[in-house]
Amino acid sequence: MLSHNGPGTQTQPPPQPHAQSPQALHPRPHSTPVKRRRRTGHGPDARSCPHCGRTFKRTEHLERHVRTHTKEKPFICRCGAAFARRDLLTRHQRIAFHEDGSESPEGPSEPDSGENSHAPPVEPDLAAAVSLSGMSVDHWSQPPPPPPPPQPADLYPMAVPRNGGLVDASYQQTLITDQFYENGNQDVVGFDAHFREFANFLDGVGLPAEWSPYFHGPDRDNDVVDPGMRDSRVKDSREGTATPGPRSRTRPGTPFSSWLPSAPTGNRISENLPDAIPRSVDNESQPYRISDEQRSRLNASIESFRDILDPNFKFPSRHALTRYLTSYFEGFHSHMPFLHTPTWRIFEHSLELILGLAAVGAQYCFEHRMSERLFYAGKAILMERLAHESDKFGPKTGSSLSMPQRRESRPILARDWGPWEPIETVRALIALMGYATWEPKVSLMQEAFGLQGLLAQVLREVGLHEEDGRQPPADQTTPQAAWHAWAQQESARRAKLIAFSFMHTHSIAYNVYPVLRSNEVGLRLPCSTKEWKASNAVQWQIARRETDKQQLLFQDALSLLLRNTDGTAPLDPIPTPLGNYILLHGLLQRIYIVRDLSLPVMDHSASLPSEEVDKLERGLRSWTAGWQQAPESSLDPNNENGPIPFTSSSLLGLAYVRIYLHLGPYRLLETRDPIRIAKAIYRSPAVERSGGVITALLYTAHMLSIPVRLGVDRVARSQAFFWSVRHSLSGLECAVLLSKWLFSLTEASGTTPLSDSEDRILHWVRCIVEEAYDVVDFDDDEPEVGVDRDPASLSLAVLRIWAHFFKSNTQWPFINMIGESLEKYRELLMRSRPQQAT
Repeated sequence: MLSHNGPGTQTQPPPQPHAQSPQALHPRPHSTPVKRRRRTGHGPDARSCPHCGRTFKRTEHLERHVRTHTKEKPFICRCGAAFARRDLLTRHQRIAFHEDGSESPEGPSEPDSGENSHAPPVEPDLAAAVSLSGMSVDHWSQPPPPPPPPQPADLYPMAVPRNGGLVDASYQQTLITDQFYENGNQDVVGFDAHFREFANFLDGVGLPAEWSPYFHGPDRDNDVVDPGMRDSRVKDSREGTATPGPRSRTRPGTPFSSWLPSAPTGNRISENLPDAIPRSVDNESQPYRISDEQRSRLNASIESFRDILDPNFKFPSRHALTRYLTSYFEGFHSHMPFLHTPTWRIFEHSLELILGLAAVGAQYCFEHRMSERLFYAGKAILMERLAHESDKFGPKTGSSLSMPQRRESRPILARDWGPWEPIETVRALIALMGYATWEPKVSLMQEAFGLQGLLAQVLREVGLHEEDGRQPPADQTTPQAAWHAWAQQESARRAKLIAFSFMHTHSIAYNVYPVLRSNEVGLRLPCSTKEWKASNAVQWQIARRETDKQQLLFQDALSLLLRNTDGTAPLDPIPTPLGNYILLHGLLQRIYIVRDLSLPVMDHSASLPSEEVDKLERGLRSWTAGWQQAPESSLDPNNENGPIPFTSSSLLGLAYVRIYLHLGPYRLLETRDPIRIAKAIYRSPAVERSGGVITALLYTAHMLSIPVRLGVDRVARSQAFFWSVRHSLSGLECAVLLSKWLFSLTEASGTTPLSDSEDRILHWVRCIVEEAYDVVDFDDDEPEVGVDRDPASLSLAVLRIWAHFFKSNTQWPFINMIGESLEKYRELLMRSRPQQAT
């Protein structure tokens, strides 16, 4: 066994007098290695290799080095695998379930002739190589043994306490060869300096050193981490967070460290300090980097669900997982922040959530096939979880599962369920829906609708009201404990609120009745941005002291907005950007429900009652006043506080548009067919000219001006991290409203003169269109001519700009479909009015 006696040290057999003959340095195979006494002298010939002349400070390092020349492997397992070092044998026995072997503490163990003597022989080199790769040699020699009975603390590798062990030593993977770091500290003369530098380069790129062809020689089994170094790394990983485990020493910097994945340098226990000294956290480390150990543990957990997964499903590599999680948190998470990243620990979350996050991240990495595989794997495990935890939910949730009956002949594996609480199901459903909702395949969209109904029912049973009886975080014993307890409560609240808003996004996009209504949500609005983003307990306490009042309840805030009559901000305290975003969904939902309830049988325009229009517009003005007073609010797409204020501004425009334009049954986005969508929009009702629609027109023109001002193609090809799908949904309806209004000016130009407001808006649209036409490289076959200034031509030009913008999107195919639909709609208008085409 290894111990932590100091940097690079390991427990060795008792010392014996130093042998003088070179033969003493070459233990025969299948015999106990020669033991030596440490010498205190430091002469140049004290410990030198008889083959190459290299010198070593410690005898055991010389012995190990000599065996790299002789290729001797004196430590033999009863299965036939041979190793040059005892710790490699111990690791192999643990992985291959040979821990009960009869290995002698004084020397290598002989092959066992007992109950397993009937097993077919295995090539020793093959067995050793398989062991070092983290797999059991039994996979080659015989059917796999039954899994050991689960222990209470190890039912699932991820089921660990917050500060408990996080990485099982049995999942250690080879990262750097022992020839690079012979005794775990830098002052030992190691391999050639060029190869050491090359290994550091590979590590900086994010590749293990053995990926180099240099390490694919016949003695591959020796290319492992020094026991002292590995033991230190395991100790760090067990005592640290579940973020990727750092190496036991600081890796030298590389020219690529600024833009390539690198080993994090934080969360380390110094090898020279007592274990009791707390570790410092390096905020610049990569919190979403997945190590080999973590990937192996996740893969082992996945394998326990193999009978319900696609037989062809293969868990991604650690590099892919790192890429997916990083892309999720840097992209999707900023739009829907329901996970508390400062306290994020991967092994404190359920497997289905991790797969859901990875599916979304793979989509952001443009790896569509992998994202779909991850989605179906996450969904399968989620459904299995709900069946397993059915007693935690009511009968309605169980009836929503509609799970097929398991056939008796189907083998049922022992599950590694891992850490879980009901709110984890909410989070996993959000992530899985977040991927499937916008996929171009109709089958995936149907999966999203199924998950939507399940999510609504789970939310009702988990609870949509504040838990007043819960002990407040301030009563915790330490600031750190109080911060973690608060983070759990706040992230659970945000998950529920974001689930409400995302399900309502389904209603916005697909014209379905809201499955969860505002009057069911009794939660408080999210906390301040400073509190949420505090990176440690001290910063969190400071942010808490700066907060005078806690946020209002969602329903109370929404009622205040609708009752306010003077257009000022009636909410105290001012909601945070996420709170404002949630409130805007409440107002949008009211527009939908009021229109649905007041829809006359023969009036397909579905105009809202005038008193309701006044109330909604007052509510939107009050919302805008509060949004403007929030310190984090900004229309800058690169707002350091995230893209939510920018997204909210687009939904504000959508709310005004929906008061005066009812596109609900005319979008048909669920068909994923641009021609059907275009024809449906073409049949939608016209826009009536009135003083009320002016505000909506201002927002539609503003929406068009944003990509034109920033650069249409530039934004379209780099919008993943600030321009969400919700912007595109808003942009679609803004484009249709503005286009219809411009056509209405042509039809009524001889009878009704333009008002001052209409004339100003028309001039503004002309300026925006002219600027876009000067710089945008349209990819259609129309001749490059200047746009006419008449309203009909401007109408077609607006649609052309929006269509080009959506079709140029590189992130979501759903947005490309919207662009193609607008293009087809524009073609229909051109065919009906050929004389007015641009």
